[in-house]
Amino acid sequence: MSEAETLYDGFVSEMAQRLGKIDVKLAMSVMYFERKFPDISPSVILEIHYKDKTDLERKRFELRSKRGLQSSIGVHEVVAKGNLSLKEIQEISADPNIEKITGSATCASY
Repeated sequence: MSEAETLYDGFVSEMAQRLGKIDVKLAMSVMYFERKFPDISPSVILEIHYKDKTDLERKRFELRSKRGLQSSIGVHEVVAKGNLSLKEIQEISADPNIEKITGSATCASY
C-alpha cells in the first residue's frame, strides 16, 4: 500500500469516528460543495435510518416542520430532501433514535 493510500485510510477512519452516525462519503460531498459554493447549502437527499419501533410519521413531521425538508417514509428510514449544511446534518444526527444517516449531496441550484 502506498503512503498516500495509508494517509487516506487513516483520514477516513478518523472522519468516521468524529462523524458518528453520518456516512463519511455523504459528509465529504457536503463539505466539498460548502467550500466550492459558500453562499448556499448543498442540496442533499438523506436516508435517515431509525431504530425499530420509532414513529416514522412523527419523525417525518419533525423534519418538515423544523427543517422544511420534503420527505417520504420507507421501512425503517425517512428519506428527506432539501438544502442542508454539514452542521445541520450533525444536529439531525443527534436524535437518539437515529442509527445512521446516508445519502448524497449535489450543488444547490440558485
